[in-house]
Amino acid sequence: MNLDTDTPYFVNDVDVVLRLAPKETTTKNAANHLILGDYVGYLGEENGDWIKVRSRGKTGWLKKGWITDQRMLEINFVDIGQGDGCHIVTPDDEIILIDAGEGKGFDGNSGDNMSRFLNWRYNLRYRKVVGVDGVTETTDGVKPPKEIDYAIISHPDLDHYYGFHSIFSNPKFSIKKICHNGIVERALQGADAKKWMYDLGRKVPTTTRQKVYHLWDTVLTNEEMHTLLDKQSGSRKYYLKTLLAARENNPNITFEFLDISKECLDHFKESNDLQLKILAPITEKVTFQGEERECLIKLGNEGETKNGHSIVFKMTYGNLNVLLGGDLNTKSQDYIAQYYTGDSTKMSDLEEVIYTLEQELASTNSDSLTVEKRRELKQDLAIHKEHLDLIISKTKKVFQCDIAKACHHGASDVLDSFLKAIHPIATIISSGDNESHSHPRPDALGAFGRNSRGKRPLLFSTELARSTQEFSYPIKFYALLKKLEERMNASTTKKERDHYELRMNRLRDSNVAKYGMITVRTDGKDTVIIAQKLEKKRSEGQKWDIYKLVWNDKLDEYEYQPKEH
Repeated sequence: MNLDTDTPYFVNDVDVVLRLAPKETTTKNAANHLILGDYVGYLGEENGDWIKVRSRGKTGWLKKGWITDQRMLEINFVDIGQGDGCHIVTPDDEIILIDAGEGKGFDGNSGDNMSRFLNWRYNLRYRKVVGVDGVTETTDGVKPPKEIDYAIISHPDLDHYYGFHSIFSNPKFSIKKICHNGIVERALQGADAKKWMYDLGRKVPTTTRQKVYHLWDTVLTNEEMHTLLDKQSGSRKYYLKTLLAARENNPNITFEFLDISKECLDHFKESNDLQLKILAPITEKVTFQGEERECLIKLGNEGETKNGHSIVFKMTYGNLNVLLGGDLNTKSQDYIAQYYTGDSTKMSDLEEVIYTLEQELASTNSDSLTVEKRRELKQDLAIHKEHLDLIISKTKKVFQCDIAKACHHGASDVLDSFLKAIHPIATIISSGDNESHSHPRPDALGAFGRNSRGKRPLLFSTELARSTQEFSYPIKFYALLKKLEERMNASTTKKERDHYELRMNRLRDSNVAKYGMITVRTDGKDTVIIAQKLEKKRSEGQKWDIYKLVWNDKLDEYEYQPKEH
């Protein structure tokens, strides 16, 4: 491979050590620890098999065989506190954001970690964009706003979407498309404020099923969304304010409703190396007052309905399958399984019947059962288990994956049967420290492990990967931040004050990116890694905790091989 300084290169091994000098020893020759897919800039200098490069802010030496010009698939589960935030870079260098956490939230004090991560990743605080901070077209080093190809809001819960507000409001970003699940909270206005209305729009009865309602005002098209935003321009609803911020930044922004009728996200279909298949939400045709629309069923209360209709993707790259969902709950998992299997029986009902029968057979009073009654109960139990196994098997054909993002931050409101259908090697949980739900729940963690595959299934948590609040004592950044803050407060000029404020923000941005994030990298072939940064590095050449998935030809699937101790 002939190298040139204008081509981006990437690490093509599980991990390598960037060396201070072109030699093998690493004890005192380590500049940095790099992992699969890390960007490498070639500096044009060579020494035998060694090349001089810059990567992750450090300059050093790598062997030529350790890099490739093929960009990897990169999936970053950012530690955004309570909520979800996923940053994806495709092998074609497209950027996809799926949720962005709570942002500043209702209290104005919560974290805005997705925005900080993007600021760090794309060096936005130093990016010169026309119209921002006095930059003009004649300013040296002017660049266009950083393009985000897709901003996907899995569902309208604050801890999934409000982190987008600061991103959408930032003129240094250009958002091409916003995807959503069609449910939009809105203020009730004028004649629309009727008894059969609520925050998610009108709920209308279904003529074919008793006591079943659908959301009539699901937003299905770009035009419908823009019309709604026009009507609700003064709304105090946080979701509407977030979407309005995006439109104010880019009046031509496109809003796209995603459901299973789309099958996949734009060009990410079977003919593409990277596929993003849409598995949920599911719409049904409903007729009301002579008009027919595609609608989402009302699954329960507002929260259950919003969560249950989260957008769910199955991402496929080479042999790797990754399930990316929002906050599915037991009601939606029942509904989804019924749709994909064509079986009207609910998983949850079968689970309950099986549990009751098992308890009856195992109870202290079971000795009083007649032989005939015991045989009858065992037969009934076997029939229900066989039925449930059949539903799980059919659901598994659609939902089984290698890596799954846990629904609803490790909440207990999940079905064991649905987890069996997902059957991953690794589960990644996004949860926060400062929340009242105690996520991830202990029983949910047990269920994830029990229903995963492999001898030692992997459970990752953004919360557990970072053991302390990121900007507080005893993290070493605290002392640095305090020192910079003191210098900023002592500044005598605006230029000097702005300088220290910028350094403080860059430090915060960097810290968010380094600690708590779970990253998945793959070349789409045999190598998949899941890695998290060590809070305390062992050395300059040992900064990452890395887990490798290996393709097994005999099993025709990936497996995790535990490290030898």
